[in-house]
Amino acid sequence: MTKITYYLGAGASYNSCPILENQAEMMIKIAEFEIKESTTISDGYGGLTSSIYNFISEELKDLPDNNKIKILWHIGYFGYKAKEYNTIDTYARKLYLNDEIDELNLLKMCVSVFFDLWENFHENRYKELSDSKYIKIDNRYKSIFSILLNKENGIKLNNNFKFITWNYDLQIESAFKMFLKNEEDNDFNRINDHFKFKENQNDSDINDIFHLNGHRGFFTDKNNNEEKEFIIKISNQFDDYWHNIEWLFESTEKGSANFNNFIKYAWEHNLKDNFFNKISKVMNETEVLIIIGYSFPAFNREIDQFLFSKILPNKIKKIIYQDPNGSIQLIENLFEIPDLIKKKIEIISETKSLTQFYLPNNYFITQKKKPGLVWN
Repeated sequence: MTKITYYLGAGASYNSCPILENQAEMMIKIAEFEIKESTTISDGYGGLTSSIYNFISEELKDLPDNNKIKILWHIGYFGYKAKEYNTIDTYARKLYLNDEIDELNLLKMCVSVFFDLWENFHENRYKELSDSKYIKIDNRYKSIFSILLNKENGIKLNNNFKFITWNYDLQIESAFKMFLKNEEDNDFNRINDHFKFKENQNDSDINDIFHLNGHRGFFTDKNNNEEKEFIIKISNQFDDYWHNIEWLFESTEKGSANFNNFIKYAWEHNLKDNFFNKISKVMNETEVLIIIGYSFPAFNREIDQFLFSKILPNKIKKIIYQDPNGSIQLIENLFEIPDLIKKKIEIISETKSLTQFYLPNNYFITQKKKPGLVWN
């Protein structure tokens, strides 16, 4: 059967997660909301001045000695930086280029915690802060997994499909989790046993999904010179969540908690390392590439061009670009010799065609003619 790869941008999670400028705005709103909740209700800091909400200032002397509030303040601070630099990724790039590693580590922590908060507690806490359109898991992910999963030695993704995503969220993993038995779905470490999404160094172990910028929910705790992986435990109880993670601010500042194995920007990798070797192999084998909700921003251009250079013109049958602003030229610009693939590009931009992720049935399903049956 045909090898099919989905290449996802922020628009692939449009119905469940805030994207681009909306992400920056929600980082600020959630920080303000949770700081006010903490300082007026549970933590006894009601006497704090309004300067605690001034995320533009880098002056932290007015913050209480409280890790939860410090995490929230920094989420708001990085939200403002995302607005100033257009996206959080652009500001992260600025920090990386200037070797501002301590602040980059804090940014990664805040991105991870923000998406934890959003994906787990939006429906209960943040609906009034945001557009009511958002749902916990984008229905398009649910629909695609209802088709792509097989029952072979447990539930697995069809071997002919792979995902490559620029997104921090765990929407794909959460959708997969919905199809497991209830007792199997409490821990993303266990999900990784069924649906591989975590970066690993085993050369022969190819993921089901690759997160180009990494993903939320995990960090490495360095104790006694050993690196151990811990999932940031998610509970339906908001207070339990904070009990498990509020020490992260102090630990991140000291360097004992580190997010680099899980939120690691594509441009932090060496293009010759094992991570990109595996993704290159997926692109080499791809016969149908489906690009969803991705605008090909300039700061990702080097990575996009590198990955698209691994597509074999004689092997690729179709490139589907499903995006309301999609254009053939955006795809052509990624190739050294566009003429080799331009006739294979198809744009899907009509609103009615964006309600589901495109599934190439003519490549996915092998149909056989029955004797005596005439095909038109």
